[in-house]
Amino acid sequence: MKNSTIIPLVAFTAAAAFGLGWVARPDSADSDQAANPDDANTRQRVISSDNRGSGGSASSGSAESRFLSKYLQEGEISSEDMAAAIKELSETNDPLLRQKMLALLLEKLTPENAKDAFLALQKNRRGGPMGRGGDDELRLLANAWGRIDGAGAIAALKEMSEAMGDEGGRGGRGGPGGLGREMISALSGWATSDSGAAIAHFEGLEDGMEKRFGAAGIIQGMLVNGVDDAMGFVQSLPEGEGDGREKGYYMSMITSEMIEQGLDTAQSWASTVTDPKLRSGAFTEVTRELMRDDREAAAEYIVKNGEDEAIATAANRLADSWAREDPEAVLKWADNLSGKAKAEAYEEAVESWVRESPEEVAEFIGDLDPSPERDSAVGAFAERVANDDPVAAMEWADTISNADLKLETQIDVARDWYRDDKTAANEWIAAANLPEETVKRITESGRGGGFDYRGRGGRGGGR
Repeated sequence: MKNSTIIPLVAFTAAAAFGLGWVARPDSADSDQAANPDDANTRQRVISSDNRGSGGSASSGSAESRFLSKYLQEGEISSEDMAAAIKELSETNDPLLRQKMLALLLEKLTPENAKDAFLALQKNRRGGPMGRGGDDELRLLANAWGRIDGAGAIAALKEMSEAMGDEGGRGGRGGPGGLGREMISALSGWATSDSGAAIAHFEGLEDGMEKRFGAAGIIQGMLVNGVDDAMGFVQSLPEGEGDGREKGYYMSMITSEMIEQGLDTAQSWASTVTDPKLRSGAFTEVTRELMRDDREAAAEYIVKNGEDEAIATAANRLADSWAREDPEAVLKWADNLSGKAKAEAYEEAVESWVRESPEEVAEFIGDLDPSPERDSAVGAFAERVANDDPVAAMEWADTISNADLKLETQIDVARDWYRDDKTAANEWIAAANLPEETVKRITESGRGGGFDYRGRGGRGGGR
């Protein structure tokens, strides 16, 4: 079977093959040659030699070429020989040569020998995730496998993972265990070569976590061919499979790809995204990148898009970071914004400012005219002072104009109050004549509010 879909993977190897950041190009002007290439029982030591006469490609006498020629039969590698080649690769301790060897083997991967290659690499790698190549080589091989035989790769990896059982481990941080990461890599490779088939497989998944990680894998694979199809995939996700936080994450992946083309390009592109939720994710990722080196540029970017409701989350991100240093400066900047973005900035500024000077904050918000930003500021202030003075916090919450935000703030304040002084809190609850469902939210453990893309529990309501 021809393996033209694997050829682009050679370039990808340089970025992904080694956890320690080893980088080399198989076609560099200087290539490495082994001092003792025929000694299979000896770890290979590579010394540099000049290959400029080969026009930049590895010469027929290069170490990696001699390595490959030992296993080639009529241009292909059998399953048995592929396993042997992987074993030899695993015994090579030079990272540059190892990368070249792996790249050559991936070009010769077929549906027939891919499983043996994976098993051999899994068996012969040493040192765990911190060893030579770590887990990255396994995932890279899985990606290549997915490109040439997506369905077969997923099925085989699932079977292996089930056979491993609890011994597979390797979960953590909310990630998939067993060979879950390798299956995602295979799905990603599949999406690169045949996105339609990969998406059809994805749509048949039932496990929620598997679908979330699977969607990310498909997006990553589709991005190899450009952002348009990846955007279309995210837009096609049902509301229950990619809304809120998840869609924000997916958009960060796509926007990061645009940022690689230049920040100016990414900024222009973000404004063209038609879906408000997706545009919000794009704005936020661009802002995050700008904030790395130039807060002023990030602030100007948000002001430039300040009339767009989709900029609100980006405004929140910048305000959250900036307000820790100078909340009053954030409030002055926020006056250049409007609507939800302004409210978000006010909230973050007040949350930071109230830690230093609650009296000044009380005076500031007391002078504000009724507005969405005042509501957000009061909500943040009330929640912050609730532990010290719940009665005053409730009085402030009662001045919020937006009914939904007012209720959410009262619930948050009452919850803290109930935790510290049940008797007094119960008196307020009885006097407020709250619905039974609201009372449960106050008296039972856990906080209300939906999860938003900022990574915090949002009060919802009036923003």
